[in-house]
Amino acid sequence: MRRTADTLTTLRFVLAPIVMWLILADERAAALSFYGAAIVTDILDGYLARKSKVIPSYGPTFDVLADMSLFYLPITALAIAGRGFWLLVGATISVAYLVPVLAIIRKKKGGLTIPRLDTALLATSVHTTVIAHIVGWEYAQFLVLPLFLVALMYGYRYVTLGLPSWTELPSDI
Repeated sequence: MRRTADTLTTLRFVLAPIVMWLILADERAAALSFYGAAIVTDILDGYLARKSKVIPSYGPTFDVLADMSLFYLPITALAIAGRGFWLLVGATISVAYLVPVLAIIRKKKGGLTIPRLDTALLATSVHTTVIAHIVGWEYAQFLVLPLFLVALMYGYRYVTLGLPSWTELPSDI
């Protein structure tokens, strides 16, 4: 099962640039189909990885990199095509916020402790917003602000769950 999960994660790496190319070629139906297939690989690989109960050292990092590819390549293509500038801005700001948050958590006394959160709301927000932009929904830009707020909420949750208190931070941060 672990090998199947890894294969699905690899497939997401392959599908992300295909989706990007299809968006740039203005092949919206095909882009939507491939993006949907990539979402399914994300759902299934996580399920199969948890079911196998084997966590290789590369597993979580590999999955996050595949998720970031699926997240950023279509958004970048939408911005280039003139259909998702604010989506790209929001995504960039969100990651710029999240990276320092995770760095603080990593420096916490006791080593790396990044809590496992149920990210279904975040994934749903991202995918809904990207799909709305792919199909060219005229009000898609209005989904960017709620997505940004959901991302900020998850950043806050990572901080509050990953750090027992701000007073226990190491002095070298």
